[in-house]
Amino acid sequence: MNIEIFRSCDESGGATLVMFRAEGVFWAGEDREMLVALGVDPDMAFSGKAGRTRLCSGAAGSCFLVGLGKADEVDADAFRSAVGTAVRAAAGQELARLAVDAGHLDRLGLDGDMTAECVTDVLLAGYRFTTFKSDPGEDDAPVSFAILGGGDDMRVRLDRAMAVAEGVRLARDLVNTPSNVATPEHLAGVASGLAAQYGFSVQAFGPEEIIAMGMGSFASVFRGSDTPARFIVLDSDPDGGRPLVFVGKGVTFDTGGISLKPAAKMHEMKGDMAGAAAILGLFKAIGLAGGSPRRVVGLLPCTENVPGSRATKPGDVVTAMNGKTVEILNTDAEGRLILADALAYSARFEPEILVDLATLTGACLVALGTKVAAVFATTAELDQRIREGGSRVGERYWPMPLWAEYGVPLKSDVADLKNIATREGGAIYAAMFLKNFVPEGVDWAHLDIAGPAWTDENVSVFRPGGTGFGVRTLWELVGAYAEDGGEMAL
Repeated sequence: MNIEIFRSCDESGGATLVMFRAEGVFWAGEDREMLVALGVDPDMAFSGKAGRTRLCSGAAGSCFLVGLGKADEVDADAFRSAVGTAVRAAAGQELARLAVDAGHLDRLGLDGDMTAECVTDVLLAGYRFTTFKSDPGEDDAPVSFAILGGGDDMRVRLDRAMAVAEGVRLARDLVNTPSNVATPEHLAGVASGLAAQYGFSVQAFGPEEIIAMGMGSFASVFRGSDTPARFIVLDSDPDGGRPLVFVGKGVTFDTGGISLKPAAKMHEMKGDMAGAAAILGLFKAIGLAGGSPRRVVGLLPCTENVPGSRATKPGDVVTAMNGKTVEILNTDAEGRLILADALAYSARFEPEILVDLATLTGACLVALGTKVAAVFATTAELDQRIREGGSRVGERYWPMPLWAEYGVPLKSDVADLKNIATREGGAIYAAMFLKNFVPEGVDWAHLDIAGPAWTDENVSVFRPGGTGFGVRTLWELVGAYAEDGGEMAL
């Protein structure tokens, strides 16, 4: 979809003007004038209910009215849903070109840069994954979307918004790609491509190198697979001082290993690398935006988890990079094993903050459902920045505890730790396990994104499949830690 900027509707080449309205709210004076200029009656009936649309034609052009829902419930999430409605409904009306007035968006009274938000949402709502379709069919979104008016910095703002959207779209593509294509080597290739295009530093270590570095916990997961593992290290600016370090779980397919999963919906386990995909999406956004105000390092342990003659067995004991020994009681609790070594590896960067993202536990799905991720943070400041930044962009988090008593059930009779505890509180035990591998003195947060990383719904700005969850949170977090107070944030 092309994103364009014009000074007025007259220059947009006949694009249909999109206007948003809540229930029981009257048009502002400037909005009435725009409708009159199109030859559209501003007093015509329109409920403004969520999901409702109305196409109006006048002598000088057309207007597409989109409902925001109840006035006292209109927020940024309601706006995103309305944008998604506009994109999908426009296809049904065969509207190839849409436009929105920047002043109209400002008059909605919502916090933040709603013009930039609108552009990001339009690009996400128009996303389709058709790579493996012999006949992808027609696009079910407008060909172009125009912004009318705005200040002198509009181009910069929109370029930044488009960069974020492209980062999310890359993460979605990677999660949606089948595991026979999106192998660890494929992810390493994506990382190398980003590095070559945008000047990042990249390293991709193979199985022998991973073992040589002492990553016995990580190695225990890839033992059963003939598909070579990769440990990917992306660095936006190796000479840029103390970095923000992000670790992403990259299990490209998870059968559960010897502790085999049930067959139902196992195909969705191609998305068990959504954490790694989110970090690759962040780096694409950084590259497209022309760089980051802070040095960012991405650590991506990538592997399959499959049964095989050499696969780790329940009861085996392995030694992690930091010297701790782990009794593996369940090979389907593999994500924490690869993350453990990546967290330990981060010590060499002396990170200012350390954040991991992982589709880690079904227990988190049971606790929070599919709309919210869990955040486990060692400091209130990091917890707040993640939750506030995520809320601004529609990625919500709920705080979970890291109380010391949750560490006791993880003690093993034969090793330092075991990789599971009781079924109850499973998401907390997983986080407590990871905490053992965080470098001392580093502010750390674990984001369990098992629920919102994937959706079966076609709503708001989402299509069934990978959501790209986490990219926008990380973007906001980098902005929050920028020296100038957050120039990256939209």
